[in-house]
Amino acid sequence: MAEPNLVLGWFAAFVGAIGFGSFAVPIKGDAATKVDIDPLVMQSYKSLMCFLTSWLVILLGQEVTFTWWGVVSGLFWVPGGAFNIFAIRNAGLAISQGIVASSIVMVSFIWGNIIFKEPAKSQIMAYSAVWLIMGGLYGMSLYSTSDWVDTDHDHDDREDTTNNDEDEYNFEDEEQDAFLNDNSTTSSTSSTSSYENESRNPLANSLEISSAEPVREKLPPGKGVIIVCGKTFQRRNLGLISALLCGTWGGSCLVPMHYSKGDTGGLGYVISFGTGALLVTIFIWICRFFFMVYKLKSIKEGYTVLPPFHFRVMWLPGATAGTLWSLGNVGSIVAVQQLGQGVGYPASQAALLVAGLWGIFYYREVTKPKTIIKWFASAFVT
Repeated sequence: MAEPNLVLGWFAAFVGAIGFGSFAVPIKGDAATKVDIDPLVMQSYKSLMCFLTSWLVILLGQEVTFTWWGVVSGLFWVPGGAFNIFAIRNAGLAISQGIVASSIVMVSFIWGNIIFKEPAKSQIMAYSAVWLIMGGLYGMSLYSTSDWVDTDHDHDDREDTTNNDEDEYNFEDEEQDAFLNDNSTTSSTSSTSSYENESRNPLANSLEISSAEPVREKLPPGKGVIIVCGKTFQRRNLGLISALLCGTWGGSCLVPMHYSKGDTGGLGYVISFGTGALLVTIFIWICRFFFMVYKLKSIKEGYTVLPPFHFRVMWLPGATAGTLWSLGNVGSIVAVQQLGQGVGYPASQAALLVAGLWGIFYYREVTKPKTIIKWFASAFVT
């Protein structure tokens, strides 16, 4: 086995950080907000671009190789990617990527140092470095969301000083009104119309609508909700949970490469990964379709309620997001090959620094100077 090239490994990690830190920008952009893009739809654009761009490694002299471990990677990455998209759109770019990066660092370290027993010059230094990185990532995510929390807190204080009967936002009444309005214009059977009204109502299921007006703007500050199985959840809280799920589940997406044999590792794994991602995405769409058919007892209705791809609006943002992520993926794969799972993949999670800069200076998620200074101090520690 050839000796690891540390310079190549760290350069690849840098490329991975740029790609991973920038791919989310189109996901949070105006086009995606305008159509309220479904997470699986956006993930499908990413998966397609991941597959198409994976063949570019041939231009680098890499032979075409394939291993079924790439499909296993897809089983980790595709659901994790959908969770990440949901988190970005509902919790914010900087905070969601902070949680994702922190959990990926820990998951990768467990795989690399504890399970695979990858060599380290000093176990104490290795553990110290991981905890230092996670502490810095926690600070970056904390200070990237302070403005949001303060705004919600101020809004709640103002609500407490007014009459609850006049100012309380009654989501149950709005949902009932929306149901009655939709029900008056549909000629479907009662069992079908009830489900269709649920899918058309933004408060009932934000993943199935295609309204040109962002749902978020229809709700008072801090009160964006999603109704799941009849229970109301804050959008932001579900976004934070999704970010954690992305990091803990999706953080293992390159672990299968450890078991690939021969020349299917490193750049040789890129085509396998892209193919696996596309196959898993298609499989999830099939499962989603049959679930809707089972729910609605109709093949036609099951197809109708699937979310649209909004191709004319989303082809460019989707292709951009997918290409940037693919760039980060290639960088992280080479980094893992050269530096190991415990170092290479966590190093590429410096993407949080890139994502945080986008969130602070482009999307203005944080505006207070003191908070920005604290964020940079945490980044320096990381």
